[in-house]
Amino acid sequence: MVPVEGTKLTGGLTYKDRRGTIVDWNLCFTSNGTSSNRSFRSGTPAFMAPVLLQDEKLARRTLGHDMESFFAVIIWMASVDYANEEAFQAKPLAILLDDTRRTIDIATTKLHWFEVEKRFKWQIVEHLEPLYRDDSGFITCISDLREFLYGDDRPNNRDIEATDAEEDLFRTCMMKIDDYLKEEKGCEEMRWIDSQAQASRTPTSEGLEQEDLYD
Repeated sequence: MVPVEGTKLTGGLTYKDRRGTIVDWNLCFTSNGTSSNRSFRSGTPAFMAPVLLQDEKLARRTLGHDMESFFAVIIWMASVDYANEEAFQAKPLAILLDDTRRTIDIATTKLHWFEVEKRFKWQIVEHLEPLYRDDSGFITCISDLREFLYGDDRPNNRDIEATDAEEDLFRTCMMKIDDYLKEEKGCEEMRWIDSQAQASRTPTSEGLEQEDLYD
């Protein structure tokens, strides 16, 4: 929820402060991606990272997983014909709408499409809507994203130590998306987040004085 000026829920913060009110606390993670009382699997299976749909235990949820979801949304939007549902239902991607499929089956199907370049082109790219399929820049963008997210060089996001690598992966993908869109909005947001994080870790003069007192 984006707060409006004067809201009691957020103490006066507004959209200008890049803040919101989280209402689904039961679906939240800690700031480092860990969770003590919820499943990593919560979400819409068709748009979730395949590894989150499997039975393997994960140390944490990462930005890399979120980028996989973003990638799935991009593919979905480029595949849907809102004026012809029947045409979309005939595409391979539509099988993810089958609510009788197990999550492990969805994970396996997505990996089958995304891990191998030839299958990605055959099962996904060839079924995109013409507006996107004929856009060479878009095809290059999603092909590179596929390689970043599902290629052999993808960090092992099952390890808790891989958090930094996963954050770098998110940034690399964001740069590729910005490059296609011919803007820097995504990267600018990442830099803003970094600056805020750095500021929060920098001791204030008052804080230093307090430390001197204890010393």
